[in-house]
Amino acid sequence: MTTQKAYRLHSYGGPECIRLDDVPVPTPGTSQVLVAVSAVGMNPFDWKVREGYAKDFMHLNLPATMGVDFVGTVAALGEGSSRFKIGDRVMTLSTSLGAYAEHIAVDEAILARVPDGLGDIEAATLPIPGLTAWTAMYEAGDPQPGMRVLIHGASGTTGAFAVQFAKAAGAYVIGTASGKNRDYVLGLGADEFIDYRTETFEKRVKDIDLVLDFVLLGGDMNTTDRSWIVLKPNGAIVSVADPAILGKIPDGHRGFFPHIQADANRLETIADQLARGEIKSKVARVFRRAELLDAMAINQAGGTTGRLIVDFKIA
Repeated sequence: MTTQKAYRLHSYGGPECIRLDDVPVPTPGTSQVLVAVSAVGMNPFDWKVREGYAKDFMHLNLPATMGVDFVGTVAALGEGSSRFKIGDRVMTLSTSLGAYAEHIAVDEAILARVPDGLGDIEAATLPIPGLTAWTAMYEAGDPQPGMRVLIHGASGTTGAFAVQFAKAAGAYVIGTASGKNRDYVLGLGADEFIDYRTETFEKRVKDIDLVLDFVLLGGDMNTTDRSWIVLKPNGAIVSVADPAILGKIPDGHRGFFPHIQADANRLETIADQLARGEIKSKVARVFRRAELLDAMAINQAGGTTGRLIVDFKIA
């Protein structure tokens, strides 16, 4: 039996609940491929799963291999698999975790090709942030040129993509973030910037068509709740931060909590845009495989501009 290294969750709680174990290399099933993982991205979802925030709707049989999105190379084909050949570079977000391992077996239908000219580390900035930003941008309907879009968390990995997608759609974009990221957000194409630490966005903006909220919940009144008053009639909030939004939508407005799915075609389109330089992403830091828990801790602490990537090829 061939074994591999995998980060597995043994119980819910702190970092000590995740261990680097020796486990069997999975065998790809029908219409699956086995991917040798080269790089993984770190997400708030990862430490939230570890701490048990998701256990009511995600029932795991512990110990369970962690990790959601990844980039890698096709190492073996399951029966009936025909989209890829061995050696192809691919990426996606896993529908059943398992990405924090040297290999993962995944349905070929959800895998996106990594274009030539895009390295594994840069590609690893894309799956969850890129798909989340795109889904949020279009959840309330196709954006129209000239619409006013307010993006909370505009310097985050997801918010940065959303700024660029909104500008590409012809929107007037206002981004909120910490003041240290002013130049970064404006450099992404935002028309205005609001430092949430020193300014109250409700006093700065009005007549907003669409609010995209990527800020984690916190404080006595979350960003989503505060944003209703800046909307135009029939304006919409798409909140990735607050799943309770659907139960508190004021009359005359619209609210959405998007469901993020693995969309191979869309991910390939976004990857092609990145490879051609039409959009850009930022890598904050690259960690070795042995440093994955350090990356998770830094992600949980927040305040990082750019994506935290773990290079699984470097032990």
